[in-house]
Amino acid sequence: MRRLALSNKKLRGIPRRLRALEQWASSFRGLYYPQPEETERFIHWKIPVHAALVEGAQARIEWQAFCVQQLLEAAAHLSRAAERTQGYYRVACLLTWPWLFESEVTVFYDRDYYMGFMGHENNLAPQRLSERLALDVPEPFIEHGHDVTQIDDEAAVQWWCIGEPV
Repeated sequence: MRRLALSNKKLRGIPRRLRALEQWASSFRGLYYPQPEETERFIHWKIPVHAALVEGAQARIEWQAFCVQQLLEAAAHLSRAAERTQGYYRVACLLTWPWLFESEVTVFYDRDYYMGFMGHENNLAPQRLSERLALDVPEPFIEHGHDVTQIDDEAAVQWWCIGEPV
């Protein structure tokens, strides 16, 4: 379950929360999500964790890496179960680094809409979030990153799209 961190209380039950996320990711095994309506361009699932697990003072890089890896696992399950004869269908993880609570797994049904997220080139190359977090990126997923830091941001903000080729 997604939860905002409204206090600085120490987050409890970390192993239980990580197991729940792992079960969530494996629940996508064998599932195919056809386009619900002709006008729908995507369907998505936000990361189902407490915000303090993935961002803020309590977050640990190991937890963040584990959470992103579980998003990639869910995306890989959706990708493997796809029926490619039913029209355009691409799966990707959309990540905001370091604010991972905004991250999601997305199935795209529209090529142009997906291109808006993936982009034509990796603006952050040779940087790779997968190397920073030691992620196992599923085949044939590719990784594109964009710096979206604003003047008033406390830290550098990057958008990463790790997903199937367009």
